[in-house]
Amino acid sequence: MISKLKWMNMYRTGIKYNKVIFVINSVQNQRCIKRINEFLTHGYSIYAYGFKRDTTYHTKPENFNIEILEEFSNKKNYVSRILIYFKNIKNLQNKYKNDDVLYYYFGLDISMVGSLLSKKPYIYEESDLSHTYIRCSLTKWILERIDRYIIRHSYRTVLTSEGFYTYHFGNYYKNKPDNIFIIPNRLNINILNFKYDGRRTPTINNLRFAFVGGARFQSVFNFVKVFAKNFPEHEFHFYGNPMINADKYFELGRKFSNIHFHGPFKNPIELPKIYHSIDLVLSTYDAFYDNVRFLEPNKLYEALYFEVPIIVSKNTYLAEKVKRLNVGFEINALDDEEIILFIKTLSVQMLNEKSQACAKIDKNQLINVNTEFFSKL
Repeated sequence: MISKLKWMNMYRTGIKYNKVIFVINSVQNQRCIKRINEFLTHGYSIYAYGFKRDTTYHTKPENFNIEILEEFSNKKNYVSRILIYFKNIKNLQNKYKNDDVLYYYFGLDISMVGSLLSKKPYIYEESDLSHTYIRCSLTKWILERIDRYIIRHSYRTVLTSEGFYTYHFGNYYKNKPDNIFIIPNRLNINILNFKYDGRRTPTINNLRFAFVGGARFQSVFNFVKVFAKNFPEHEFHFYGNPMINADKYFELGRKFSNIHFHGPFKNPIELPKIYHSIDLVLSTYDAFYDNVRFLEPNKLYEALYFEVPIIVSKNTYLAEKVKRLNVGFEINALDDEEIILFIKTLSVQMLNEKSQACAKIDKNQLINVNTEFFSKL
């Protein structure tokens, strides 16, 4: 039997396989669908499997099918999920045990189970430091060590934020290992097929703020609550349904007439229309989580591409980048007074300045084209 280390060496010295088995921890994740489509466009045969959360909507991909392995609630604890993954991934790997395949695991939970059960090579994509939300310090420490081990022993690892690399390794590696690729969650290349008429001209007495995606952090809810109560002349728009505590958001909508819900949208088809209709996009996360401090969300690239100023949380890798590029604003969205002061001091001149800074960035840098990654597969 060939050891896992030998498998890795064989792959890294040029042996190529065209069949890729994708395993997704949540089939609702559009980033995963976008990545699989990339492999399709590069000529790979793909087979996609995943798990569905029963509390959120599911948009089926247009170009391929995802086979649902099992459906479960977001309320299930981490251990229960791992047991579900273990059973289903074991069955899946038995199905392909005699085939020459490359596995592609999305998320630490999936890759932890998948890499344990199979000696075949795998690609690991990490878009969240999910284990950092665990309160038990010892458990978090153990999972971090496992995470690093999975990264080091992968055929390739994709990190969606340079901040994640810093979190894991700091300056431990003087030169980043050549199996690690930083691939931010940039815009789907198909966005180039859709015309964008530019952002609307802002009116200071009636600004349109928006959250684009599935809201799930307290900082978003608190910003909207303070906004709705104190600024009836402005509007807040949700594109996409809240992922957590949806009833709380909808209750705000019933209470305040300046909050509007538009429901799910098609990405990237509807993005130009959405961003043309808003003045600022909210992308605040709860910065007391390690994951939040180091992530780089796709909203940044959407804001840059559509030249709409972005609002982000202070004391984060994202805030440092937004400040450096001068493309948005950093606030503590859990501080009511700071929210009020921020909105009161906004001006058309400030918004135009941020928008103009966005416009200076090469649009090609904002599109999800990963030539180097695929050239080294």
